[in-house]
Amino acid sequence: ISTVEWQYQSGRKFKPFDPFTNCDLEEAFISQTTSVQIKINSEVYNADIVYKVATRGGKRIELKRVQLKAEKYKSSLPSNWEDMKGQSVVLIELKAGSQEFTDVEKEFRKTGLSSNIIKIERVQNCALWRNYMIKKEELEDKNKHKNNEKCLFHGTGPHTTDQINNQGFNRSFAGMNGAMYGNGTYFAVDPCYSAKGYCKADANGHKRMYLAKVLVGEFTKGKKGLRTPPKRSSKGVHLYDSVTDKTKNPSMFVVFNDVQAYPEYLITFQKK
Repeated sequence: ISTVEWQYQSGRKFKPFDPFTNCDLEEAFISQTTSVQIKINSEVYNADIVYKVATRGGKRIELKRVQLKAEKYKSSLPSNWEDMKGQSVVLIELKAGSQEFTDVEKEFRKTGLSSNIIKIERVQNCALWRNYMIKKEELEDKNKHKNNEKCLFHGTGPHTTDQINNQGFNRSFAGMNGAMYGNGTYFAVDPCYSAKGYCKADANGHKRMYLAKVLVGEFTKGKKGLRTPPKRSSKGVHLYDSVTDKTKNPSMFVVFNDVQAYPEYLITFQKK
């Protein structure tokens, strides 16, 4: 396992870019695009991929493309993950009766869902996990606390699981099921809610639901048409991290940033 980190010069040091810019630069590098627009400290620069320099008017900032060592990358992956043998995405079926299977099943049944569980798979996606953890650290830093994460449910149809396992949750599909609280990705507190309308059955009657890690951070009530969370205060620059249907006892959360959720477990089930 190895990954690439793009960095920019800041004083005497080089700092890593955020995951989105990192992705844009690496895509340009792979597709041999010579230049791409990026932001450094909220200012737009033209990045020259060949000469590794970002320019804005007369300003020049040196760029670096660094191959991270496998060891450093590996240590940042969860300890319960199995060896991926060089692959970037692997699904591992949990053994029924194992502690991990039992823990996920308990969450699935916590509000009385009696459906038969056919299988539970752990989604191991290195890049998604790493980007999620970077975002988690960022929120802990910004919010000055570590209570930013929840385990929530997301029901889906049989044809979207491959995409979610490989690319994560995509907010551009939002609004397909009525976006009452904004155009983001929706996650339910109650698995029964996800099972009701959002888990579309395949030809065998099998349905699918994710138990996801979601960085809800600081949240407020959402409304139709939102493309980002609202500002926390009229004078400040910080936005809320997510929105919800009601701030007291929320039953769902909406995130607008794809790296804020990780599809940890895929549960395949069938009505009794």
